[in-house]
Amino acid sequence: MEKLLSAESLCKTYILKGNSNNVLRGVDLDISDGEFVCVMGPSGSGKSTLLYTVSGMDAMTSGKVLFGGRDISALSKKELAKLRLNEMGFIFQQMYMLKKLCVLDNILLPGFQTGGDRKQVKERAEQLMRRLGIIDCAEREITEISGGQLQRACLCRALINAPKIIFADEPTGALNSKAAEEVMRELTAANRAGTAVLMITHNVRVAAQSDRVLYLLDGDIQGELQLGRLENEADLTKRERTLNTWLMDRGW
Repeated sequence: MEKLLSAESLCKTYILKGNSNNVLRGVDLDISDGEFVCVMGPSGSGKSTLLYTVSGMDAMTSGKVLFGGRDISALSKKELAKLRLNEMGFIFQQMYMLKKLCVLDNILLPGFQTGGDRKQVKERAEQLMRRLGIIDCAEREITEISGGQLQRACLCRALINAPKIIFADEPTGALNSKAAEEVMRELTAANRAGTAVLMITHNVRVAAQSDRVLYLLDGDIQGELQLGRLENEADLTKRERTLNTWLMDRGW
């Protein structure tokens, strides 16, 4: 597989009241086309900052991030916004949706912003909503649906423009176990269809479904566990045990 995203000596420093806080300290990271990678680590280790920085949502202090061979630090704000809109999808623990729009319109919005055929965009949105079992919620307001339905709507929105990668920040963190399983099932299906995933999670069972797990500590990657592609659901418990042991060895 070819590299889709590559970070080299990535650093991020925040200055607060004259004090420097080095959140990322020379991170090196590669994500291949169609790969599913999870980032784990204790709170405050820099996981969310890493996700926001490699996606271009937050500016790096130093280092380099290449996406599809393009140096994102050399792109203008307009070019970055276009890149994120057309080639990246985002899912967050805090499920940001516009309350003035119904569920369907929230999903359609990024699709319409690309300037594509509106009929085709709507057909794709409805297809995604049917696949994720939320087509009955299409005309409802955001406040009228459950957390699990809302997160599945966020996944539809992230997939509407057929991105090359999805950046997911604790997408199951606020969900019950059943809703979390539903979201992971669809996220895994999108990955099997060729979309790369970079996910932050504290959930060992969720991470055990990825191809590879990175352990971030004090702003640097301190370990990597290759799990390979999950081919059989029956293997998940064994993978979970393997991952849990690996994490405990690192002070998890």
